[in-house]
Amino acid sequence: MSSVSASGGRRGGTVILAVVLAIVAVLAAIAGVIYLTKTAQALPSILGAEPHHKGHRTIRGIGALVIAVALFVIAGISLARSGKSKSSA
Repeated sequence: MSSVSASGGRRGGTVILAVVLAIVAVLAAIAGVIYLTKTAQALPSILGAEPHHKGHRTIRGIGALVIAVALFVIAGISLARSGKSKSSA
């Protein structure tokens, strides 16, 4: 019985990890969109607003979107592995 609960705990941990990765991915995607749509002067201070810089932060925006996609992929892979171990148990 203890082995069943231990494997269930690992699956639960994998699901929690996937959810946390998905939340961070959503936040990175939002930051990427903000970087691409707002000028540097209009950015929120948490994203590094610089009053002397004109234009958009294109490289930071693309980087944030790439990170968001990578985190979504990792979350999906961890959920897929969690599903495989659940069906084999």
